[in-house]
Amino acid sequence: KKSVSADDTQNVIVKQPSYDYRISVRRIGQLLAGWDFIPGLVARDFSLAPARSVVDGTDDHFPESGPVILLAHGYLGSRFDLSNLAESLAAEGFTCLAAEYPESLAASYDRIEGLDRAVINDALLGCLESKLNIRSKKFGIIGHSLGCGTALRTGDGTWARVCIAGFPRQRDGSVVPGNVLFISSMNDGAVSPARFGGAQGYPKDISLLDQDSVLDSTLRLPSRAAILYDKPDAPNHISFLSESVNDAMIDFLSGLLPVAKAFSIPLLDFDRYQTSRDSKKTAEMVHPLVVKY
Repeated sequence: KKSVSADDTQNVIVKQPSYDYRISVRRIGQLLAGWDFIPGLVARDFSLAPARSVVDGTDDHFPESGPVILLAHGYLGSRFDLSNLAESLAAEGFTCLAAEYPESLAASYDRIEGLDRAVINDALLGCLESKLNIRSKKFGIIGHSLGCGTALRTGDGTWARVCIAGFPRQRDGSVVPGNVLFISSMNDGAVSPARFGGAQGYPKDISLLDQDSVLDSTLRLPSRAAILYDKPDAPNHISFLSESVNDAMIDFLSGLLPVAKAFSIPLLDFDRYQTSRDSKKTAEMVHPLVVKY
């Protein structure tokens, strides 16, 4: 190790860690259109910058106690979709873990029959104590889109759940039990709240939060709550993702948008986000709310 004096610190450059992100067009074609003819080489790697100052914790020890949060990405998402939200939570003392599920556009591993989200989450939870030496008694999970279903099926009644851009009920229509916060937007073109009745579609015991006052420091959030953004500039489906993730997708995939439209392939609001570019604005509303909850 080299000692650095105070006078020399201005000449020291500290490299900011980044997230190694990959977009595979082959995986996108497989999952959205059932195409297997696209070569695996049609992909691009990105280095995503964190939204705040972070350090490489590879050699650090995880906190042995304290709350643990799992983050579940959606269909054709990635483990970095909610990375900026994870940074905000980590800054408040939460240990956050994000898995790469088989539906990821990163294609970081081959899809194998029997390897699903439940298997991956069970293995991840098993590693907490056996490999990471984490013995937490408080757990939560945050899901986006398809990840909301993962959030509802993971853990027990003691877990806190946050469902972003998903449906407020179980697959069979039954009410979601326990502590849960639903975050939705009327501008979501992929999972439109209109499909479940908008503000009237939430279970009766869910408190609907006022988007203009929800971040008031004196307001105590109820354990079962929902917020429905309904202003003209409300977020779309992927506005809730980290800005760097959306920027990478626009950089690489914009040229394929006409092809997707020609084949009527679901766009998941990718076309809307090209215009709105509102991930940062959405994060300023949503991240403090999730941290507070």
